[in-house]
Amino acid sequence: MKLINNIINELIDTDKSISSSLLKTKVLASRLQNKVLLNWVTNELKGYDRSSELPAYRRYKGNLTGTYINGNMQYNDQPVPTIGLKREFEDILHSMDFNQSISSLEILKEENKSGKLEHTFPAEVTGLIEQNWRKMGNPYLQLINCKKSISVNAVVEILAFVRNNLLDFMLKIDSEFGSITELEELITKKEEIATIMNQTIINNSGDGNVVNTGDKTKISSTINIRKGCKEELAKHLHDIGLSKNDTSEIIEIIDTEKPNYENNIFGQKVNSWTQKMLGKALDGSWNIGIGAAGNLISEAIKTYYGM
Repeated sequence: MKLINNIINELIDTDKSISSSLLKTKVLASRLQNKVLLNWVTNELKGYDRSSELPAYRRYKGNLTGTYINGNMQYNDQPVPTIGLKREFEDILHSMDFNQSISSLEILKEENKSGKLEHTFPAEVTGLIEQNWRKMGNPYLQLINCKKSISVNAVVEILAFVRNNLLDFMLKIDSEFGSITELEELITKKEEIATIMNQTIINNSGDGNVVNTGDKTKISSTINIRKGCKEELAKHLHDIGLSKNDTSEIIEIIDTEKPNYENNIFGQKVNSWTQKMLGKALDGSWNIGIGAAGNLISEAIKTYYGM
């Protein structure tokens, strides 16, 4: 169909906004009467009103830094510990959720010159963090301010994820039903199209789960990996569809180098392995969209490292 070809052509032109492709996809979803796809496209275009609907690829963890006085010394923009706080509160402090529309994220990426996104905590929250820190053995410590931050690359990743996964979906539709020219005939393929959508586009059910119904792949965004636990990391990587050999390779190298915790950057060996896995997603030997692949691997390794 001409509409699908137009969307594909726009998506492969990275100079063009993703919003135009999403608007055309919204028309297609409406005509195909695919409510799940329509809901996803609508949320991406206008932004997510409720956090419960926010997909996993829009959720990140930021780094906490602050200015504090300890004794006669003042320290600026230094890491702030949160050990000792309740897990739920600690998760909220580090949480960096991106609810904005795709167009807003595109503007944010273009206009951000610092390379970093920051949120400064109000005095009440800073006071709770200071109180917890004092209990750790610094009774006279004064936390002047505290903020969480993340690289603007998080926004770049979100935009790439949406573009890549939407392109995966359209290419698959074109491959399977490219000979169909009439919309009425394409509508009869609703079930097949729904399956393709689940294989290529995030299907967020509201509880944070990411579902991919490809035959070779079992995926969940719920990551149950304790810091430094190789067994749990290996199990998780197997669950998201990685082979035994690929899993064994990362298990062997992951502790041979230290990541950059301050900038959330992996070591050279881990990065090389990650790039190889993305290559397998790209050539189809790992049955998952490349955008989802990068996000799932990154989050698993970050959790293992405690980043």
